[in-house]
Amino acid sequence: MIDFHVHIFPDNMAVDTVEVLAETAGIDHHSDGTVGSLFAGMHKTGVTHAVNLPVATKPEQVHGINRWIIAQRKKHPWLVSFGAMHPLYPHPREEIAFLKENGVQGIKLHPEYQNFYPDDAHCAAMYEACRAYGLIVHFHAGVDLAYADCHGCPERFVSVLGIPGLKVVLAHMGGYRMWDAVEKYLVGKPVYFDTSVSYEMGAHHMRRMIQAHGPDRILFGTDSPWDYADRMKKFIETLNLGKAAEHEIFTANAASLLGLHAPFVVPR
Repeated sequence: MIDFHVHIFPDNMAVDTVEVLAETAGIDHHSDGTVGSLFAGMHKTGVTHAVNLPVATKPEQVHGINRWIIAQRKKHPWLVSFGAMHPLYPHPREEIAFLKENGVQGIKLHPEYQNFYPDDAHCAAMYEACRAYGLIVHFHAGVDLAYADCHGCPERFVSVLGIPGLKVVLAHMGGYRMWDAVEKYLVGKPVYFDTSVSYEMGAHHMRRMIQAHGPDRILFGTDSPWDYADRMKKFIETLNLGKAAEHEIFTANAASLLGLHAPFVVPR
């Protein structure tokens, strides 16, 4: 199993950071945000790899975060850390080239924390660099409980998905708490959705969306430390999608995107 959506923080700041974020958004957390607590939770559920998604809330944070995540990747082979990027970072192509050279396979963007719309014109150079170097762009999508407004609304991603060759993942089944708009604007488009924190849409709605979009474009994700793998795994299993579709969601789709070459075999 591959968890395509987790967040970790340096040990010396993880506990305080998670507590502040949880209080701001009015939500619970299920781990303390450290690498150790993430690994303990993965081991319990049978998750073999996790994709860490760091967010740079300011352009000047990009350089330091990326050097830290590269060091973490070297220490922990099971951790597939994406890089940080910010729409206002002055040299996106150079930093994205650096990430590529160091084996990083994608970047994380958060329209609310970074105060931008995905279809803003000034994002074009960043997207083009990701396309040119083959990096995945993973977006927070939909509502964020810490913010009153929404920058990452489903309709704002339509033009981004029209960029030929750009690999895009949208969190929270394409748009947290905006799933009707996801069905209107995004289902069937060339984009992956991750499953993180999508219980609220209900099993019937989620099953319908997965079947319409295709289980081959759905990625298992938790948004740890805000949720945990066992809960999301059990929820997906209640959808009765079948073993082949579950294998795509839990393992095969992410393995293909990330180039993991373990002997993934469709269960029978």
